[in-house]
Amino acid sequence: MWGLVTADRVNQNRLIVVLIDGLSNEVAQRHLGYMEGLVEEGIALRARVKSILPSLSRPCYASIFTGTPPQVHGVTTNEPAARLETPSVFDLLAAVSRTSAVAGYHWMSELFSRGPYDLVRDVEQSDNESGITHGRFYHQDEFPDAQLFGLAERMRRTENPDLLVIHPMGCDHAGHKHGSASREYAGRAAFMDGILATVLPVWMREGYQIIVTADHGMNAFGFHGGPDEAERITPFYLISQRLPSPVATQDTIEQTELSALFCDLLGISPSATMRPFSPSRKAQWFGL
Repeated sequence: MWGLVTADRVNQNRLIVVLIDGLSNEVAQRHLGYMEGLVEEGIALRARVKSILPSLSRPCYASIFTGTPPQVHGVTTNEPAARLETPSVFDLLAAVSRTSAVAGYHWMSELFSRGPYDLVRDVEQSDNESGITHGRFYHQDEFPDAQLFGLAERMRRTENPDLLVIHPMGCDHAGHKHGSASREYAGRAAFMDGILATVLPVWMREGYQIIVTADHGMNAFGFHGGPDEAERITPFYLISQRLPSPVATQDTIEQTELSALFCDLLGISPSATMRPFSPSRKAQWFGL
């Protein structure tokens, strides 16, 4: 199964997270053919994630990387531009002298690096002492996904971070313009699958653990924020040498569990405020 991975597995405690903005689980399972093929071949585990409420981008980003609900981290709308005080995975890595890199939307910089975002000051960041160590950020929703992956891959090769987060906006942008039942939204999901089919084999050969997921979904009207399944249920794929037998599961993970899972895969301790990853699910997935 792991013939693609280098023998020394030098990156086995490193993690790459692809956070596809606005991709619903239903559309992912229909149009991410490469990712579904990895599941069929026993290379990737598939599950689902249920987002927090409101299922809006900025509150979801905060919950994914702090492991807390909006009532704790305080981000309940898309408006606040201040840096979070609640500890994030990025803060935990920095505290133990390990590094992170993010290629993503500028709200990620505001939440986990510094805010409000300044286009000149913050578009490129390096060697931050807390929060995100290295960053390449964009502020227009139509920023090309393929170009973003190029920036991320360059950071991976030059900075060698312990955690790399790639946050493309193409699916969300298409969903808002055309709705989740549209040809355009499906096309952006399929285009994303093609990018993943290009970069994942490289990462797997080099022994990285990889998670592909989303912050929230999208409804047929081009909205999200509410409790409907189309807006709230997102895909989850995990590739890790630690998985004895990756399968397509029916498990649904709470979004606030993701931070603790990230920490476990990175080999660091979660913060006291992070929701623990389900012990029974951890034992089932990892054969503990």
